[in-house]
Amino acid sequence: EGDMSMNRPVSDPQAWCRHGGTLGALLERQATHCADLTYVQLLADDGTERRITYGDLAVGARRVAAAFQGMGLAPGFRVLIVLPTGVEFIDTFYGTVLAGGVAIPAYPPLRSKGLTDYQERLARLIKVAKPDVVVTFSKVRLVVEAATFAARVPARVVEPSALTSREAFRPVEVDPEAVAMVQFSSGSTGDPRGVMLSHRNLLANVAAVLDVLQPDETDVNCSWLPLYHDMGLIGGLFMPLFCGRPVVLLSPQGFLLDPKRWLWAIHKHRATISTAPNFAYQLIAGRVDERELVGLDLSCWRLALCGAEPVMPETLAAFAQKLAPHGFKEAGLLPVYGLAEVALGALFPVPGVTFRRDQVDPAALEREGQAVPGDRVLSSVGKPLPGFDVRIAGADGAALAERRVGEIQLRGPSVMVGYLDDPAATARAMVDGWLRTGDLGYLADGELYVVGRSKDLILKGGRNYAPQDLENAAERVPGVRRGCVAAFGVPDPVTGTEAVVVAAETREPAAGHAALRGAIAEQVLAAVGLRPDHITLLPPGAVPKTSSGKLQRSRARERWLAGSLVAPQEPGMGDMVRVVGRALAQRMVGTRRQAP
Repeated sequence: EGDMSMNRPVSDPQAWCRHGGTLGALLERQATHCADLTYVQLLADDGTERRITYGDLAVGARRVAAAFQGMGLAPGFRVLIVLPTGVEFIDTFYGTVLAGGVAIPAYPPLRSKGLTDYQERLARLIKVAKPDVVVTFSKVRLVVEAATFAARVPARVVEPSALTSREAFRPVEVDPEAVAMVQFSSGSTGDPRGVMLSHRNLLANVAAVLDVLQPDETDVNCSWLPLYHDMGLIGGLFMPLFCGRPVVLLSPQGFLLDPKRWLWAIHKHRATISTAPNFAYQLIAGRVDERELVGLDLSCWRLALCGAEPVMPETLAAFAQKLAPHGFKEAGLLPVYGLAEVALGALFPVPGVTFRRDQVDPAALEREGQAVPGDRVLSSVGKPLPGFDVRIAGADGAALAERRVGEIQLRGPSVMVGYLDDPAATARAMVDGWLRTGDLGYLADGELYVVGRSKDLILKGGRNYAPQDLENAAERVPGVRRGCVAAFGVPDPVTGTEAVVVAAETREPAAGHAALRGAIAEQVLAAVGLRPDHITLLPPGAVPKTSSGKLQRSRARERWLAGSLVAPQEPGMGDMVRVVGRALAQRMVGTRRQAP
């Protein structure tokens, strides 16, 4: 802890953008200036801690970079990283970009449930990514090899222990415009789509964020967000790297098993900046017992960012109220907006000022596309970051006036290079220099309010309904698991319009399901003036989500139509035989390159 207070920022992010820096060059600079200072304080699930200095970071990255060079890989090679939060992930990622490669993080399977489904989804991702190397860990190597085989991609599958070389790393010149990483969009709709981001994209986005947050030499970041997700990787690892500051890292599964660990990590290490999706703030507000917070001091926490999924003002209010006795200030809450296609963030509110709220009429939003006074509360996600612009576009592509609902479109220095090997999708997403986000929102006094996803809208009787409104209403019913409700429309040939489905997880026994369905129907009717056509009650874990916790409404819809919307089961012997068999078959394919 004492060491952390000694860290000093040594880089100017804006200068790195102006002078064409790269992630690898920044890493080497920080290793020179901050070699003995803490970069990562890694908190293991068993309570042990490991300190990684900037000097350690450079040593690990160079070792991995030398290993890739030893494999004969030329700059531009692709590495799919299927590793959990830890030193191995950090070394592999930075080693890839240091050698001029393209790092492609992917989420690892951390539980046995849904193993076959995971393998199929990973195969689809590998088919798109076309990596030269896949780096994974021993416990899941067979699954990863089977997915690679299914994708018919001749990639080497190796473990971190194999990334060593007798030769020293040979520095390479990397173009700032070269692709540094590919991050797959969250997958809430459709197949995985790889977002290509250059070194300049990444540097520009972090620089713009830091220009608003104004970090100083006392700041300490704390994150449990997965490193395969933009908020965890770019926000959790890159921002501290830019500033020569430390970050305290917890594992995502450790947080989910015991959410209060996040708060106590902030308390112990006097962290000042931490970010999480809305559901994490809800977990703290609704599930952590006050007796578990005795002695907690969060007066150090000055910036609590909330993004990656719809921000619920009532959730943030409940969180602030619960933690106010422990020194937390509501003005520290920052609802933000961004997406993978702009690296991380695009709009932020002013730090230190309580975020603005707007009360609008949901019926006017749906029928007229206009934000007029009403009883639905939305939170502002602020104004564009420096160098960014936002506009709201109508169906004809023309910009709309304030308080008119349309598609949110962005432009700025970190807008993606494009979608990986998909120029057609790139052309659809980019219009005259503007990125089409697919999100709906409106501007008021120059600040953005997000309404929902255009692809998720439910059309019923000529009216549009935002699924979030139905989900929020259902979640208020006792017995329904918060954050575990999906609303979507399905074809209804009898009426010629869509039938509305609300799928909700519950732990209530079957005997009480009829009453629970009735309560959900009444709550949704009261909230949006619509009674769902179908209410499906499910066991925990049945509503599909992305690796970052977002609802996958399209996947839920597909499964509902196929009659397969059920909780994932533990893999049986047949599943394991298929996984192992595919992996063994892959190893026998003569055209496949073998790991060194």
